[in-house]
Parts: sequence; C-alpha cells; structure tokens
Amino acid sequence: MSLTLTLPPKIEALLRQRAENTGQDLASIALAVLAFGLSFDESDFFEALEGIQRGLDDFEQGQFSSLEEFIAEQNRKYGLSLEA
Repeated sequence: MSLTLTLPPKIEALLRQRAENTGQDLASIALAVLAFGLSFDESDFFEALEGIQRGLDDFEQGQFSSLEEFIAEQNRKYGLSLEA
C-alpha cells in the first residue's frame, strides 16, 4: 500500500534527524514510529500523545530540568541512588 502524508516541518525534521542518527532510511523510521504508536490501545495512545505535547510545550517555554536535576528528583522520590 502506498500512502502520502504531509508532515508538519517539526515532525519531518525529527524523523530526518532520527534516520540520520540511526543510519536508517526515512521510510523505515516512519514505519517504525507508526507501528509503535499503533501498538498502544487507544486510551494509552492518546494519553501518551498528550504527555508528549505537554513536554514539548514545556521545553519550548524553557521549562525543563537538567539530567542531573531529574536524577536527583527521582532519587529523592523513590529512594534510589542513581548517578548521571
């Protein structure tokens, strides 16, 4: 089956970057992403999308933590002793 999609520039850039970083062609990456997304049941899928969008919105507004801050928070929250 052949399908033509018009992607928002940000999504296309992310797909191209992932393809470049992994040495795979763009079509293979797009298929993998679609297959992964379709493997969720509907409620999990849309909850995941909403969470991803919130994270992207926060990032664009400069609201994010460093890896070190995140690890420290997880260590406190769950009594872990992870290191960066």
